[in-house]
Amino acid sequence: MRKLVICSPILILVGALSACATTNSTQQVSFDPDAPTVFIAGSSRGLGLEFARQYAARGWNVIATARRPEASEGLQALVAEYPNVVLDVLDVTKQADVQRVAERFRDQPIDVLINSAGIWGDLQAQTFGTLDYEAYEWIYEVNALGPLRVTEALIENIKASKQKKVITLGGGMGTRKTVEQAPPGHYWYRMSRAANLISMAIIQRQYKKQGIIIGIISPGKVDTQMLKDSGWPAHFKKISAKDSAGYVIEQIAQLTPEKGGELINYDGNVIGW
Repeated sequence: MRKLVICSPILILVGALSACATTNSTQQVSFDPDAPTVFIAGSSRGLGLEFARQYAARGWNVIATARRPEASEGLQALVAEYPNVVLDVLDVTKQADVQRVAERFRDQPIDVLINSAGIWGDLQAQTFGTLDYEAYEWIYEVNALGPLRVTEALIENIKASKQKKVITLGGGMGTRKTVEQAPPGHYWYRMSRAANLISMAIIQRQYKKQGIIIGIISPGKVDTQMLKDSGWPAHFKKISAKDSAGYVIEQIAQLTPEKGGELINYDGNVIGW
């Protein structure tokens, strides 16, 4: 059985590999080599936290990452309850951070990588007439470059696994269809999601013959802080993070190579883009 030494469940922010060595409180964690492993980028709240919770309850090995995992009561509760959950600090906009985490888990096969980290950004900054072009850089870094960075860094872990699945959430707002159906505005968010769709489709084409499946799944209008930040009308029908995560997990389980690179709704329908 593979052994991983990690910092105590109450993590401190770290920026170097020496962080665990500088604390007297360490936790010996055993990952079950017969159980599948999920890596979640962006798991401190909302959907990401629900993915960690539900996969842990199903007996998966869970690597849950966030910019500030020590500040997430939900993540702290998970590591206290489940010995199969490991936390680490990860800012998907920082290449050094991504490489550090990749190095730490370089020998761990990852069956499912979930790129859950995402932001909506300030609405006025992405409204035509008051566009803030500097604000675009941060949104693009998180939503478009973040999934690309993490996927590239962990591609060997994905190759070494049995399921070989890379999942990116969202994408619906980056399609031509939403230009015609959704309210105007949200320039930066929509453009970042469109770029994300393209990058994942390119990865799928490159690695399809190696058995890797790239899934792009729209989780629906989920009742999270991110949806509140979007300014989406409060009267629109929403689903809970718990229900949405459950639906998405089922779609991940059913994901086949034929649907690789497609944008799929949480109910299984393919969304043309």
